[in-house]
Amino acid sequence: MGIKVLEDKDIIIVGSGIGGLVAAKKASDQGLDVMLVSSSKFGGGASFFPLKGTLGIQATASFQKDEKLFYEDIARVGLRMDNPHMVQGYIKNIRKSIDYLKEIGFEPWLRGDNRPACFAKYPRDIYLINNWDKARDNGKKIFDSIENITIKEECKIVKILQRDGAVKGVIFQNGEEEFFLVRTKAIIMATGGVAGLYKHNLYPTDVDGTGHIVALDAGAKVVNMEFIQFIPAFISPKYNTLYGEHTAKYVLGMYDLNGKLIYPGIDSDKKDYWLERSSYAPFSCDFKSFEIDLAMIKAIGEGSEGVELKFHKDLYEDKGEFYTVYLSWLKDSLNIDMCRDKIVIAPFAHGCNGGVMVTDCGETGVKGLFAIGELSSSVEGANRLGGNSVGGALVFGNRAALKAWEYIANLPNETILTEDLIDEFISWKNEILKDNKNTSSLKENEKNILELKKIMTLHGGIKREEKSLDEGLEKLKNIKPNSIELYLKIESAKLLLNSMKMRKESRGAHYREDFPKRDSKTYRVIVSRLNNKFKVEKEYL
Repeated sequence: MGIKVLEDKDIIIVGSGIGGLVAAKKASDQGLDVMLVSSSKFGGGASFFPLKGTLGIQATASFQKDEKLFYEDIARVGLRMDNPHMVQGYIKNIRKSIDYLKEIGFEPWLRGDNRPACFAKYPRDIYLINNWDKARDNGKKIFDSIENITIKEECKIVKILQRDGAVKGVIFQNGEEEFFLVRTKAIIMATGGVAGLYKHNLYPTDVDGTGHIVALDAGAKVVNMEFIQFIPAFISPKYNTLYGEHTAKYVLGMYDLNGKLIYPGIDSDKKDYWLERSSYAPFSCDFKSFEIDLAMIKAIGEGSEGVELKFHKDLYEDKGEFYTVYLSWLKDSLNIDMCRDKIVIAPFAHGCNGGVMVTDCGETGVKGLFAIGELSSSVEGANRLGGNSVGGALVFGNRAALKAWEYIANLPNETILTEDLIDEFISWKNEILKDNKNTSSLKENEKNILELKKIMTLHGGIKREEKSLDEGLEKLKNIKPNSIELYLKIESAKLLLNSMKMRKESRGAHYREDFPKRDSKTYRVIVSRLNNKFKVEKEYL
């Protein structure tokens, strides 16, 4: 096994989405020698994935009262699963953080109307970004011009190496058997969420939760992993395109693919449900209108690939900015007309509300290890307020970089032998693959990953219950990892199913068919790992 040793770095940023880019830029501004590592090409992750015409960032309004209202919005939908220390830091810093987007290649602008964001009660300023390819090109030019940033593309983090509980190095993998070792003083992980573990998802394939396992194996803890957003998206006419939830107020009916009506539309006594469903995108069991999603899931469970929605012609008469921007983008970019074309949708995995437990500066409790963006348990709780995901990446990407700089400045000079770090990695690799030492073919690996995605879609989707979760975990045991990539994906899938199994209630994005009510006692599901084994616990609040 060849391990190439690269030049030492002060700090390594893992992930080149918005959070990773902000952290890398801010760390370089402090004079640190930075390596930016991306599992894809530069400008990756969910931040640069073109789901729709724009992405929004919700910002505290200019009047002071909105800090209180913003906090109220987040806490209300978070259902005590949110993190107050993160929320306060976010609310106070988001407005001034918008300009960080310009530093990494984006051109944000303030939306013209005053519509509350998804799940929000109160309207406030929302900044928008678009033109992902242009932003990526702009960002690459900016970063190529910064002398103290080295960019390493198409490499995945597989193992953090430590001495005395502190980060000392990291192993990356490029391809099947090419490994790189970099000695470093600190790591900021911004590897994103878990949606890539599902058959239908709205994320790049490399956003697959493996970063969570790497962080756990280094000694971090994770929380709230059962709260995963599932959002309706197109099966056709253009697969993997986000469905604009605001159009739901114009739905005439939901049909199976044989044309049978399975849920009536706005001209029925369900009008109020469709109006409510038009105000939020992700599934949540906290609203009466969640029966619309359950009708869709039932049809899909009976063998349908998705459900068809038919729309009233007045949809194209609505001049609200949300409508005009979204519908124009569908027409101009994809040649889709929602009244003309057959619109088939299904639930797609999207954001993960939980993640690595951190302080408001991204500290994980492991010396030298920081986590930001969707990898971390940040602002969100049982539900995610619209417009906070990108904003959180901006605020905490900056704060983590500054805290890492402070940490590095106070470290003593020391020398860690490269050979010792390599021995640590080889020992770990031999242990996790001891039951299957045969090197897998690429075709076999892809087959196993597809099987894993089927398992997660069937057993870890919107509707969950004990027997199905146990079946899913048992099926995962039958997939024998013969590559590090597959091992980390399997462990990530186990992390999700075990978290879902531990929460025996329904709350927000987590729906248990066998426990459809909310528990009177409030708790968090916290997961840690020791010797490659999970420890799943409840922490009562």
